[in-house]
Amino acid sequence: MLDKMAFFVYVIRSGSISAAARQFSISVSAGSRWLQELETKFGMTLLRRTNRLLTPTPAGQKLFEEFSPLVDSAENLQRSLLDFQDHDKGHINIACTPVYANHYLMEKISQYIRRQPEVTFNITVTPWALDLAGESDLMISANASYQGYQEKDLHLVRRELLQCPFVTVSAAKYLQEHGTPTSPTALSQHRCLYASTLTGSNDWIYSKDLETQMVKIPKSIEVNDSDLLLQGVMSGAGIGYLPRFIVEDKIANNQLISLFESFDTSIWSLNLYYQPAHKASAVANHFKAYLLESPL
Repeated sequence: MLDKMAFFVYVIRSGSISAAARQFSISVSAGSRWLQELETKFGMTLLRRTNRLLTPTPAGQKLFEEFSPLVDSAENLQRSLLDFQDHDKGHINIACTPVYANHYLMEKISQYIRRQPEVTFNITVTPWALDLAGESDLMISANASYQGYQEKDLHLVRRELLQCPFVTVSAAKYLQEHGTPTSPTALSQHRCLYASTLTGSNDWIYSKDLETQMVKIPKSIEVNDSDLLLQGVMSGAGIGYLPRFIVEDKIANNQLISLFESFDTSIWSLNLYYQPAHKASAVANHFKAYLLESPL
């Protein structure tokens, strides 16, 4: 019965039976059955289901408030005991932005499980990794910052993995066909490829002589994956605005041409988000430390 009560606490915290079921490694149907059995045991309704929302009844709220501290204490004890293991054992849920997942993450995990073969992983690749903060141990997310940018407070620890400026690039064949824009404002007359997941919108930032301008580029082609965006730019589909580390080798090999080099741009920042050490599992803390040792 205690496990069903703990499951109920997770349902209220996450607002979702499916999210709680993932935490307990059970099916959604099994989770629904646990809730029904809990209500039968107490002889009262604990949850109301309206418009796909789950809200506790007064009795359910009482159970949640009284039992939540016990759930937290039990999890803290479990985490402290795991520190006595000779090798890491456990499961890690990671939500990761595509650019890091595609270029670095799997290699890091492959190296780690050679040393810790009893650790298992679930990886969700999404541009919106922070939306999964409630059900992930580690989140790797990126943002584009500029003067005046403010990141919302998620009550998580944030550590930067990589930072670099954006670069405006194009393939030579596109410029041969459509001409070379002489300034950022001329981009309104060109086909542009953009990822709102990289820049937040179709606004590209350029700064020069202490003046910053936000250029709203045409929504010619939108994608949510930086590698696909790079492929489009290289094929001549249009002009792109990408983090330097993605395109620097293409520029060096003359596969892409860098535009507006006298302007500064937004800063692309890749960050690792996680719970404070006392709230996270031992295995998540250890893998987090491993990532921070050598993120790239």
